[in-house]
Amino acid sequence: MTGAATAPPARPGRLLGRSAVRRIVLVGLFLALFFLAGNVLPPIPLVPGVPLTLQVLVVILAGALLGVPWGLAFLGTLFAMTAVGLPMMSGLKGGLAFFAGPTAGFAWGWVPLVAAAGLWKALRIRRGAASAAAFLGLAAAGVLADYACGAGWLAAVGGKPFVPVLLGLWVFLAFDLGKAVLAFAVARLVKKAVPDL
Repeated sequence: MTGAATAPPARPGRLLGRSAVRRIVLVGLFLALFFLAGNVLPPIPLVPGVPLTLQVLVVILAGALLGVPWGLAFLGTLFAMTAVGLPMMSGLKGGLAFFAGPTAGFAWGWVPLVAAAGLWKALRIRRGAASAAAFLGLAAAGVLADYACGAGWLAAVGGKPFVPVLLGLWVFLAFDLGKAVLAFAVARLVKKAVPDL
C-alpha cells in the first residue's frame, strides 16, 4: 500500500461529466445565436451574392469561449444541420445545395477562423493589452483565412482569377475586424462573469 491518492470510481451509467454537458449546452446556445445572427437580423448586401451578417461574430465567439475542439464541434453540428435541410444559413438557406453555392467557401473558412479564435483560449492569454493584441491578431488571421477560402470558391464557381476576387472582398474587412473587436469585448465580459467557463 503506497498511500497515494486514487481517483474516485466513476458513477456507473454516467457517460458525460458536468463540463462536457455544459459545453454541449453552450454549443446549442451558439447554434441558436448563429441562426438569429443570419436570419432574424437582416443581412446587408454590400457585394452581390455575399451578404454581410453577424454570423462571423458568433463564429469568433464560439472559438474564443468554447476553445478549438468544442468550437469545431459547433461548426460540425452547424454543417450537419444545414446539410439535412435546416435553414441555418443566412437567408434561411439549408440543404446540400448550400455547399455548392457561391458563399460555401466562406462557410468552410470558418474552420480556421474558429481554430484561430480558439487558440487564444488555449494559450490562456487573458489580461491587459497583450490579451487584446493576441486575440485581435489571431482573429484577423482567421478572417483572412476565411477570405482566402471564400475567394477561392467564388473564383472557382465563377471562373474568375483568384486575386481580383480576393481583393474585391476588402469592403468587408473593416466590418469583420469590427466584429473581432466586439467579440473580444464580449469574451472578456463573459470570462469575468463565468471565470470557470
